[in-house]
Amino acid sequence: MGREWAGLVVTLCLAGAPAAPQRPVVGAIRWDAWTKGSEWEVNLSPRQWRSRLPFYGREIGEDAVEIIADTQAVMDQEIAYAKAAGLDYWAYCFHLPTDLTAQPDEYALRLHLASEHKADVHFAFVMMGQGWWGPREEYGRAAEALAAYFSDPAYQKVGDNRPLLCVYYTENLAPHFGGDAQARAALDLIRAKAVEAGLGPPLIVAQVWQAAQGAKLVDTLGFDAISAYAMVDLANWGDQEYPYANLASGNRAFWESCKATGKQVIPLVSAGWDHRPRWRDPKRFEELYKSKPRGPWYAQPTPAELADNLRSALDWVRANPEVTQPQAILLYAWNESDEGGWLVPTLSEGTARLDAIGQVLNGGPQ
Repeated sequence: MGREWAGLVVTLCLAGAPAAPQRPVVGAIRWDAWTKGSEWEVNLSPRQWRSRLPFYGREIGEDAVEIIADTQAVMDQEIAYAKAAGLDYWAYCFHLPTDLTAQPDEYALRLHLASEHKADVHFAFVMMGQGWWGPREEYGRAAEALAAYFSDPAYQKVGDNRPLLCVYYTENLAPHFGGDAQARAALDLIRAKAVEAGLGPPLIVAQVWQAAQGAKLVDTLGFDAISAYAMVDLANWGDQEYPYANLASGNRAFWESCKATGKQVIPLVSAGWDHRPRWRDPKRFEELYKSKPRGPWYAQPTPAELADNLRSALDWVRANPEVTQPQAILLYAWNESDEGGWLVPTLSEGTARLDAIGQVLNGGPQ
């Protein structure tokens, strides 16, 4: 909620008028691998993809770029950009164990937590299920470590002081723990440790590609809600490009299919999907996606199209209170630049995307 709107709400309440409803919290997924010499940096080296270079990137040759995000100055600037746009939180791709100094891929979270401006944008986690939390015998310690993160005032809460926790690659959860019952107990342990720490039980969200898969996870493993990490228009497939409008309509179709299950929903709003830079290495692409055909992909949205998609999600949440009790929305993504979904300012486009969504988020309830 923008400061101007917050001030207006206070004024109206003092005057005896009913307070307007607060909008859902809106966050964006962070996938942080933008360090010097990384394989992802190389993906944006061809001139075809230079328009995606984030503000902390630069061209250093005909076929070479340098993208360095792992500095405090960059993080502090990212926080300022996100705050100005009205984003409430970032959902960090995250792995345990939790020694951040020993995990280079967690540089962004480490820098966020160290920032003097940490509270300006909250943080949450997308637990990456393909690795889960290391050895099962260490899982209790990991659950306690999660509770410590949840206790941070800057960790994003929803509802009755419930930490927001997403899980991706959910198909790996039961095999890792040895079955559905064991996986359900693992999620329950996270809840128990959070309650012991004086918090509400975490709202644990299954990120899936299809609603039926999410509904099954709610029923069998005890997830609380359904969402997604990324999304394509499942009605159109193949190695070809479609307009962004198709991706936006695919987002809405996913929300509606989740609603039809009767489960709780956190709508996923796509800022794009075009992972052709990752086609550079066919073997690596196969490891990441196991996908044939490799498409579809979508034309990048104009800032106005992106803002309209977010506005549509806010309207949908307001219109469907029975399945949107978490009152949260998730954007794909802040910085999936080589996969085709980003909000982070770029050298070519500046802050145009954030300016557009800021018009939606900072204008009060939608």
